[in-house]
Amino acid sequence: MSVRQAVLGLVIERPGYGYELDARLTERIGSWRHSETAVYPALLKLARDGMVRETLRRPAHDRVVWYEATDAGRDDFKRWLRKPPSLLPLRDDLHLKISLADEEDLAFLIEQTRAQEQLCLDRLDRLSDAGAEPERLMDPNVEWRAIGHLWMRRTEVAHVTAAIESLQEARSLMRAHLRRRAR
Repeated sequence: MSVRQAVLGLVIERPGYGYELDARLTERIGSWRHSETAVYPALLKLARDGMVRETLRRPAHDRVVWYEATDAGRDDFKRWLRKPPSLLPLRDDLHLKISLADEEDLAFLIEQTRAQEQLCLDRLDRLSDAGAEPERLMDPNVEWRAIGHLWMRRTEVAHVTAAIESLQEARSLMRAHLRRRAR
């Protein structure tokens, strides 16, 4: 996902400033791990490219700059939105470690998969309400943004659940391999 496009979409939704946009991005797409400072360079690039403009600067001693979308920004966002997505490659560090490890590293990787699984379980706990209210997905009186947000959270639950199953399988394969080699 493009931080640039995510920030532009949020500014189109309603004007904002860096910290506030970062908080909205985190709230909207909590599982997407963006750098805490990624929003600021995205805003600067968007402004440089004419996609957003400064609308309000607080008193001179305060560095808070508000941004709003330009017509060019809205057009650019619509083009991006309508562009077909590509299939994202699997680039998780732990997956690479498992696929490239030597046998001597397996015990360590078994522990890493256990730690990663715990992180996933913790994330599921925080997302525990994501499966609630499935009827809201079909309610014509609910705004699309609320439906999209709920869908995103439910999708994250499905992804985290699949990650847990994958980690358990990897751990099982590593343990079985170590047992076979020990015989």
